[in-house]
Amino acid sequence: MLLKKQETISCDVLVIGSGGAGLRAAIAAAEKGCDVLIMSKARIGHASNTYLSKAIIASSGWGEFRDTGSVHLDDTLQGGRHLNNPDMVASFTEAIRTETALLRTWGMDYTADENGNPTVIKMPGHSYARHLSGRHFRGSDLVMPLKKKAEDSGVRFQEKTFVSSLLVSENRVRGATGITGDGIFLTIKAGAVVIATGGYGHVFLNTNNAPGITGDGQALALKAGVSLQDMEFVQFYPTAYGKRGSRILLYERILAQDGAVLKNSRGHDILAANGHSPTSITRDELAQVIMKEILAESEQRGGVYMDLTELSDNAAQSVSMHLPAGWFKGGKVFEVVPTAHFCMGGIVTDADGRTSCPGLFVAGEAAAGSHGANRLAGNALAEIIAMGSITGRNAAGSAISLGRTSETDELADNEKQRLAALITQSGPQSGEMTRELKKVMWFNAGILRNQHSLETALKAVMGWKDFRTSVTSGLGGKAGDLIRFLEFRNLRLVSETVCRSALERTETRGAHFRSDYPAEENRAWLKNIRVRQMDTDIMLEHVPVPGTE
Repeated sequence: MLLKKQETISCDVLVIGSGGAGLRAAIAAAEKGCDVLIMSKARIGHASNTYLSKAIIASSGWGEFRDTGSVHLDDTLQGGRHLNNPDMVASFTEAIRTETALLRTWGMDYTADENGNPTVIKMPGHSYARHLSGRHFRGSDLVMPLKKKAEDSGVRFQEKTFVSSLLVSENRVRGATGITGDGIFLTIKAGAVVIATGGYGHVFLNTNNAPGITGDGQALALKAGVSLQDMEFVQFYPTAYGKRGSRILLYERILAQDGAVLKNSRGHDILAANGHSPTSITRDELAQVIMKEILAESEQRGGVYMDLTELSDNAAQSVSMHLPAGWFKGGKVFEVVPTAHFCMGGIVTDADGRTSCPGLFVAGEAAAGSHGANRLAGNALAEIIAMGSITGRNAAGSAISLGRTSETDELADNEKQRLAALITQSGPQSGEMTRELKKVMWFNAGILRNQHSLETALKAVMGWKDFRTSVTSGLGGKAGDLIRFLEFRNLRLVSETVCRSALERTETRGAHFRSDYPAEENRAWLKNIRVRQMDTDIMLEHVPVPGTE
């Protein structure tokens, strides 16, 4: 029988997710004296978007003396088209100044000048050069010191475990349930829970997100009665290459060099043709320009290309860490496509990471509010580190105040029965359904949207709502099949919230582009769209942006 074996684990603070936000939250909670457990679907730290990043962190305090946390705040609100939660932005733009200094003491090396002082670079949308970067421009520059610090702080690790539900009763989170890769059903009793599972990039066919980024945290919260917000806002990085846009070419650095040009198949400079500067165009703007070119060229099987033919040797040397491997084999022209990169939407929290459910906290990309309608470069790692620290401390305080609970047995039994009911002897395999879902979302609810395309996507997504799955024996079967099916269900649920929110917002703002409503409408739409689940139905509500009531 599947999930025949059961085990129970207890901790003060359970952290779900092991990227930068999860590791930083765990460290902060452990430093408050809590017994902390990180639970991850894969290897701790490695299978995360933080690990896949370029380790670039936006932080004032390292460059121009006039650059302060308040200037960083203003840039972030402008980049988010004023849908951000100003209190959250103020929290992370101020806290990251201290956090980046702290990271150095934990072993993170930044790119530095000949005197060993960290150097900063400037990215589009930011008023000043304020971007620190790991010495090797790799996410491991950040993740490995965090993982080591977590280990040294006594944080426990539970790898290869999928969290299937939050245990909630009497309006309080009491832990979670999980399924291990070898089929053990886990009940985790906890005084507080931190969701740090990242975004939902794998809703789309093209994405550079880590394989496990399937909207698990958003789905967990929604099913536990906690609202989501801004789900229509997904940032598509404009210049990616490789299979399904799996690797990014950092246009902010490469296109700033003389001789680097974006061209269509007819050889035209598409930025010049659209009146954009390569040093100021933001990610949402460039993704829309490129996608329009790709669609316009589709009948001729054309595309968009990063042409580095005229890039000088000196310029190439200055950005060598950002160039594709093909460059070093003599390649000069590289086809690029947009790819789902970051999700601004997520779980509703306050500036301390608290949700509406006592004991439940959220940190990092899983949370809504910090980025509004679009995220500026470098703000992802700034937010996950700063808000991870803030959230971890608050989760520890909540766990100490609320204490652990023993009232989980009935809740866990109910979850086990729910999982058993999802299995049938002859249901469809989740892999095929997942591929079809990703195609539908990419072509109908991706970068360019309109009412017809969104309704097409929503109809398809709703058609998969009540599917059950079969499980197979053999290598990777049984528990693995069930986990992949649960991931599909999370993707489907999150896709529904994306489609419904995108249909509701009848304007273009930031990363949300509606070809049938191409203008930004502040009078009607300077507000957030929240999503909540009532029984099995998704309900939407409009709420004023904090500070504008």
